[in-house]
Amino acid sequence: MKLTYKCTHSFDGENEVELEILYEYTPPSPARGPTYSCAGEPAYTEVEVISMLIDGVHATHDQLSEVDENTRLYEEMEINGADCIADERAAAAEYRAELRRDAE
Repeated sequence: MKLTYKCTHSFDGENEVELEILYEYTPPSPARGPTYSCAGEPAYTEVEVISMLIDGVHATHDQLSEVDENTRLYEEMEINGADCIADERAAAAEYRAELRRDAE
């Protein structure tokens, strides 16, 4: 699922800039238990940055690399992705409830 995350960030520790990050979010996969041939796999979420605007200007390769190394931004994008999925699920549940009420 492609999502956009907007925030402020300081690359140099002093000047804050507006970031608009387009990223691909893959919801968490469940953990898999150990088998005879494998010790198991942990649950994981995938976040992949596709593009980024810094104060409305496309980011350079170096700036994208710096964001790739920023764990806090990735954690925020994971939370944003989870929130978007939760909102979609809630909207879908509400729509199904409306359909059931209308059918009665």
